[in-house]
Amino acid sequence: MDIKKVDSVTLAVRDVNASAKWYAETLGLPEIWRMDERKGVGFGVGDNSATINLFQQTGTPQLIIQVERVADARRELESRGVRFEGATETLEGIGKFAGFQDPDGNRIAILDYTIEHGEG
Repeated sequence: MDIKKVDSVTLAVRDVNASAKWYAETLGLPEIWRMDERKGVGFGVGDNSATINLFQQTGTPQLIIQVERVADARRELESRGVRFEGATETLEGIGKFAGFQDPDGNRIAILDYTIEHGEG
């Protein structure tokens, strides 16, 4: 499996606007994207190659790992006994996304940027 990097960590928050203000003002992180329709906002970390994503929802944190191709990584992980939470999703304008849990119930997702890079 061709793991590229940790892409992001997604956190559930009670009030996306209040939390976004705190991450921007207190931590000094730059807002690099916003999805008002999904009540989400992303903040760049360091050189912005990794992000902290906030979504107004309930749930547990999720680690997102960038891979070369989700389809290939999914096949490999399934051959190792990983059970995915559902079908692979297409994120419009970005790429493919698929989620699963580690043995302790932590949410992990794999993501590629094939559409964004003109491959999908």
